[in-house]
Amino acid sequence: MTHSLSKKNKPTEADIAYEVLKAEGNPMHYQNLIEEVLRRLGVSQEAIRVAAALTQINLDTRFTFLGRGEWGLKVWEPAKTSRRTPAVSLINKVSSDEDDKIETDDMEDDDVLDEDMSETEDAFDEGDEGQRGEKW
Repeated sequence: MTHSLSKKNKPTEADIAYEVLKAEGNPMHYQNLIEEVLRRLGVSQEAIRVAAALTQINLDTRFTFLGRGEWGLKVWEPAKTSRRTPAVSLINKVSSDEDDKIETDDMEDDDVLDEDMSETEDAFDEGDEGQRGEKW
């Protein structure tokens, strides 16, 4: 589907908004933009008309919301470039000075942790689930 205007098709609010923004060359606040669109269409500024025009702009991919009520054209956005940065992980990284300094105390602590984990696993055995009537 193209957004070009033809003589047969009546331009939509979004088509006129596109032309307004293109002519302006800068983003516009939605109130000013919608006011100009409805003025060009020669229709009243009823709330229902304003809402319909804003909805069309919001759904049209040619427009982008810039914040603070301002709308611009998508073509004005800078092209997105992909920057690839190498993944750096410092988790479990041991400095070269510490490579040779592994203490036996650390190893004993790990053994205690392993024992604690096995006790926890026993406490939550699936066989207990049916006896207590609980479901996970």
